[in-house]
Amino acid sequence: MEPAGIALRYTGLDGVSHAVSRDVAESFEDASLAVEASFDGEVLELSVMPAVPVFIEFAEVKLRHAFASDEMVLLNGYQSWTDTVERPAWSRMRGLRGIPKSVVSRWDLDGGGDYAIVDYSAKRGRQHGFTYATFRRGEGMVLVGSLDESRGFTLIRTDAAAGEVLLETECPQRVIEPDVRVVLGRYAITRGDEAQCYDRYFELAGIKARPIKPIVGYTSWYRHYGDITEEKLLADLADMDAKATPIVASIGKWAERMFQIDDGYCKVGDWLDVDEQDFPRGFAPLVAAIWDRGFKPGLWLAPFVCEKDSRLFEEHQDWLLRDDAGNLVPTGCQWSGGYALDTLNVDVRSYVLEVLQTMTQEWGFVLLKADFLYAACMLPHGGLNRGELMADAMQLLRTGAGEDTLILGCGVPLGSAFGVVDYCRIGCDVGLDWDDVPHMRLLHRERVSTKNSLGNTYGRAPLDGRAFGNDPDVFFLRKDVKLTDAQRDELLFANADLGSVLLTSDDKGQWTRLMRRHYNEAVRLMCGRFSPQLMEELNATLPTYGVEDRK
Repeated sequence: MEPAGIALRYTGLDGVSHAVSRDVAESFEDASLAVEASFDGEVLELSVMPAVPVFIEFAEVKLRHAFASDEMVLLNGYQSWTDTVERPAWSRMRGLRGIPKSVVSRWDLDGGGDYAIVDYSAKRGRQHGFTYATFRRGEGMVLVGSLDESRGFTLIRTDAAAGEVLLETECPQRVIEPDVRVVLGRYAITRGDEAQCYDRYFELAGIKARPIKPIVGYTSWYRHYGDITEEKLLADLADMDAKATPIVASIGKWAERMFQIDDGYCKVGDWLDVDEQDFPRGFAPLVAAIWDRGFKPGLWLAPFVCEKDSRLFEEHQDWLLRDDAGNLVPTGCQWSGGYALDTLNVDVRSYVLEVLQTMTQEWGFVLLKADFLYAACMLPHGGLNRGELMADAMQLLRTGAGEDTLILGCGVPLGSAFGVVDYCRIGCDVGLDWDDVPHMRLLHRERVSTKNSLGNTYGRAPLDGRAFGNDPDVFFLRKDVKLTDAQRDELLFANADLGSVLLTSDDKGQWTRLMRRHYNEAVRLMCGRFSPQLMEELNATLPTYGVEDRK
């Protein structure tokens, strides 16, 4: 894997688009622009220095790479839910090909992915991803990755037949003034085994995961979905406490015992208008009960989106993001229809800060699960590209929540979340079966799928502890889910072995003794990864159960 060339387009004072194509080792300079590329064996940097005001339209670095017939490639997907697994280098990516445009439009199937950004190729060996990619032959690996996604998202394309890897970073969406040096992209090329490649990549990027404990506990989503009430959640809380196994009841010093309230307490966007019928006393009594039971309270929100049926949508049309034609920007087919907010709007920013501070400082939640974060970067605007918009939104999120609040990011382009959130979803939602019905498997790469979620747990495992704590989504042990015993166990132990979040939505009353034993073993496995001494304590704490068939 070696740098081969650069390609660049820019518009100068003459209003004409100029193209530059050079070897990386060659410098370029004309009356309008100087282009420089440098490579020290690990870090490749592309920069420009204009002599007159210029607008950079396109910038790409070409790497030369001879793909082996048995080479495996992992290209990080656009956001949390996008499938990200190792594939043969000569594979294809389907995208939304074959789905009628009317269906895509009717259900906004392209709302959460990269389909409006990237042209999916039908040719073998042409694949793509964002931020970083790995190339594996046996135990040997090469990792190529962007060192700073805050200046713009980096699209990584492979062309196995041509022997090329192409790095295209978003350019500034504004004119660059004369005599200002602008770095368009910085990229790392690391080599070694998997651990060596990822360790060096994050070292070169200067990114460190925030210090965390693993999370163990409950989330309401897969038990009730959006149908939650104070009464139901108090019953779930009592069930979690009463059915706690000895190891879980005593892990407070090793892990965060979390009880997380998910979607359903208000219209999406109206975060401070908690449903008075379902939560007549607000959140205060529920939060107090969560603390009293030995858990910490967590709350779900989607801060950069609103639904069509919300009061916000009706009263604040000027807060909504619009394209160049003045159309609202949909984020998918969730709820009554989701729409992106304009995160550069001063009133939107004030509202987001008010919501976050109310949830943490007044309501008492110590973890916020911030979802659908990609809504902040649906399209470039305000002089910022997608990567800049996402970086700005993530900083707004952290500022509003505060440094001491735990943030679990979800539905986010991962590079923007590196080192910013404490935990992050690294796969799509699991389902109540293995891989949904056949026709649903033809949909977008972000679809609900236990199979795909588990694939991402393996594919993005190296991010755990380097970028943030991985959240693989929940596990199921209960019997009303259409998974085999082997699938349940694989989901449970993969989450425990490769992630930092071990949540369930199960009714523990359905658990057999064997299920409880497996859960205890998984908790020991996950928490024990954080400390050898802790493993010894957990081994001494873990009770012995007799073997019993699942009933």
